[in-house]
Amino acid sequence: MAAKTYLVPVDFSKGSGAALNYAIRLARQNKAKLLLLHVVSTALAFPLEFGFGDVLDALEKNARASLAKLVRRKRLKPRQCRTLLTTGLNPADVIAAVARKSHAAMIIMGSHGKTGLQRFILGSVAERSLRYARCPVLIVKK
Repeated sequence: MAAKTYLVPVDFSKGSGAALNYAIRLARQNKAKLLLLHVVSTALAFPLEFGFGDVLDALEKNARASLAKLVRRKRLKPRQCRTLLTTGLNPADVIAAVARKSHAAMIIMGSHGKTGLQRFILGSVAERSLRYARCPVLIVKK
């Protein structure tokens, strides 16, 4: 039987860090593997003085370096986890799709705890992921 996979969306915030710490402990207890996912939102890559592709390339390069640094800092081995960097307009849709494609047993993600106008404008990726996902979603508060 294949090991369970826990999908951990990371955005390098304190909230996703808390979720990753929890996921690491849970994965070790259950002999599961981790799939760390970072979604570069194409909504953020609007053209400024550079072209759209230049901004997106810079965001992806920075995210790739941040993912590698995170894996090293948490001392995660290749047999314990793998990383995935992808792009998309709606991170919650991407998270749910990756969970389905990777047959994730669970999504473990952080919450930013935004309320009021900030949440109305930005929405909640965690809340939308919970709605779109077909597997259980564990939201870890920071």
